[in-house]
Amino acid sequence: MSDESSKGEWIRWVMLLIFFAMLFGIPNSSPWFGLVFVYLIGTGLFIVASIAWIALRGRRAALALARTPPTRALHTREVKALVWFGQPERIVWRMPRGNVIDLVKAAQAAGTRPVVRTVRGPYRVMVRARHHERHDFIGEVEVVMLPGADRHIRDINEADVLLCGQFAVVLALNGAWRIDQAPSLLR
Repeated sequence: MSDESSKGEWIRWVMLLIFFAMLFGIPNSSPWFGLVFVYLIGTGLFIVASIAWIALRGRRAALALARTPPTRALHTREVKALVWFGQPERIVWRMPRGNVIDLVKAAQAAGTRPVVRTVRGPYRVMVRARHHERHDFIGEVEVVMLPGADRHIRDINEADVLLCGQFAVVLALNGAWRIDQAPSLLR
């Protein structure tokens, strides 16, 4: 579990403890009991603001990556590997958010002439909902890490990615893993 997700979980527990302390510590006949509702409204606003901030940060990172010059064009062998990973029987490889990402449609959404961009930075994982929603990041860009790529992660990474809207699919990582080699490793 990453530092960010453990910090977030710690904050949620503290906020819950404060709520219960206020709920059971302030008598309901007291004029101060209204603070419980004010706290609930404030907590709700904090949660909504946190969700909006994370979404905005991800969108800004994707837009910044889109403005970088492309490294190269997408190779045919990489498209074939995306199609291989995108087959329905391999659905477990496509679940970074708890929902299914169609890699074939993602490659089509990248445009008629998809290009590969380079992302550099540290790798981090953010897990929400106790292991059900896993989000992988290189730098600030959310990436889809296909099987085998996770064995080649370093402190500072350089990845060739295909930008597909708000996230990027890792095509090559640190010169040691390529998407076109991955299907042969998993058969």
